[in-house]
Amino acid sequence: MPAKNWPPPGFPLVEGDYALTRSWWLHLPERFARRVEEGSLVLWRPGLTVWLAAWDNNKGQPQAERLAWIKARASLERFAERESSSNNVSRFSYRLRDQNEDGPVESLNAYVIGDDGHLQVAIYFDDLADEARALQLVDSIAERGRA
Repeated sequence: MPAKNWPPPGFPLVEGDYALTRSWWLHLPERFARRVEEGSLVLWRPGLTVWLAAWDNNKGQPQAERLAWIKARASLERFAERESSSNNVSRFSYRLRDQNEDGPVESLNAYVIGDDGHLQVAIYFDDLADEARALQLVDSIAERGRA
């Protein structure tokens, strides 16, 4: 995947099993650059950008209750919804297609919910073929120590 100015100078590169927080990790099958922006962890490579925000479960709510709250507030423009549960983790994801001055913006939006908190993930991609990579990234997220 050659791209001009890749890898970006001054940004750390990460790959493989990557610890997002004390509670979460994900598997990166290729090199991504890393930065923190607006309180979120951002991982990117040409054509694909991942934004991640971690939230604690400081109210002690069950996963099902938090999932219902998230689903009730998800965009009405969503499509291609997916929901699953395994290894004591609930997942909910959906696609969005937005417009900006450069044209359509494709994204996969996901929530990975554990007992102690959840991750909010938005993955933006330029090529529809990268939807499979975005799903793979979301599905690789696991609680540390429970993989």
